[in-house]
Amino acid sequence: MTGFMPIGVFARATRLSVRVLRNYDRLGLLVPARVDPDTGYRWYSVGQFARAGLIRRLRELEVPLPEIAEILSADTPEQAGDVIERHRERVTAQAARLDEIAARLGAVLVEPGWLHVYERWRDAQPTARTLVRAPLSELAEALAPGFARLFAGLAEQGITPTGPAGARYLGDDLDAAELEVELFVPVARPPRPTAAIAPGQLPDCLLAATVHEGGYDDIEAAHRSLGRWITEQARVLAGPAEEHYLVPPTPRGPGAALRTEIAWPVRPPSGPSGPADEETK
Repeated sequence: MTGFMPIGVFARATRLSVRVLRNYDRLGLLVPARVDPDTGYRWYSVGQFARAGLIRRLRELEVPLPEIAEILSADTPEQAGDVIERHRERVTAQAARLDEIAARLGAVLVEPGWLHVYERWRDAQPTARTLVRAPLSELAEALAPGFARLFAGLAEQGITPTGPAGARYLGDDLDAAELEVELFVPVARPPRPTAAIAPGQLPDCLLAATVHEGGYDDIEAAHRSLGRWITEQARVLAGPAEEHYLVPPTPRGPGAALRTEIAWPVRPPSGPSGPADEETK
């Protein structure tokens, strides 16, 4: 359907789960652009990215859903600002953890621009891999020891990485109690399975990708850019979302120096079937 994307694509592009999108539809916060009267499938448009992003940012800043509804229905920026200000007054009275939330409230209406998206073919690649499991709020803390375990296992076997390390998100429900993420490093030969690492393989596939520069607070722009691009190019999701750490995080490195390629396996609508994600109703 030209100009519209299924809920599965919209969920991945906005980093909102399908379950949350259905709830926002029920509450009237984010209603699909079209609902098929026969199948009940929900369809969204690129023009709804801004509203979805605003809702997500406000929820990250712990603004209650009823107040988000007030902001979205405000007739003027001043009315929306009044609601935000009420929330600011609450959070500034709380502990130091909420002080940062209060300082960032003024930036929630800023809409990031579109990033350049390109398409590239990736040949099958052997990897060394390990799995980490953690809720989204604790994932950043889980990645560092996971990669440390992975690289230590490679060093024990005398294996040198042949490319940048990365991660594959094995599920799209970012609101799940626990996310399963595969950490991987491309290698010339598969490692011997141990308690720390296991052999794996990145499949040969077509990737739609973009490069995010800097820290991860505004990484939503990369996901939204990919969602818009594959909708315009009529691509279909064909595998888990990937992150390739071109300039990886380091304990001493500044966040502004990071470079991360965000890549989604895709295929044309008439292309060959593979380990494709079934479009979610």
